[in-house]
Amino acid sequence: MAYSELFIVAEANRGHVSNVKLFEYLDDGRKWWYRYCISLGVEAVVVHIEVDYKKEVFNRNRLGVQTSLERVGNTSFTLKQTMTNDQQERMVAAEVVLTTINRQSRQKVPVPDEVRNLLNSDSNLTEEYSAGRNEKG
Repeated sequence: MAYSELFIVAEANRGHVSNVKLFEYLDDGRKWWYRYCISLGVEAVVVHIEVDYKKEVFNRNRLGVQTSLERVGNTSFTLKQTMTNDQQERMVAAEVVLTTINRQSRQKVPVPDEVRNLLNSDSNLTEEYSAGRNEKG
């Protein structure tokens, strides 16, 4: 399955990082998927998200967010996200359903075949974009 990775250091005004901030980190972890869809001429928008907060996150904790393609439907696809700490403990788990839309009309459109093909790929979207590939100019 294709995936992307993001590594961050948690920030909080107090010791505990709020769930809202963790939600933002998950969104940051999906940026490569948003960019990939835009490069294919469609936009991906979140229509459903489930988040399980497993362990408390504190200020300055180093976190990794891994996002992988789980399922592809006609006009939507599902991403699985896992946030871990330095000890590889699962801090947050999420399942996110995104629908693909036409960027002008804002109407649903079929998921591009290129996204569907990622189900059978071990591609790292982070590396693909860091290397400048898959960008349509």
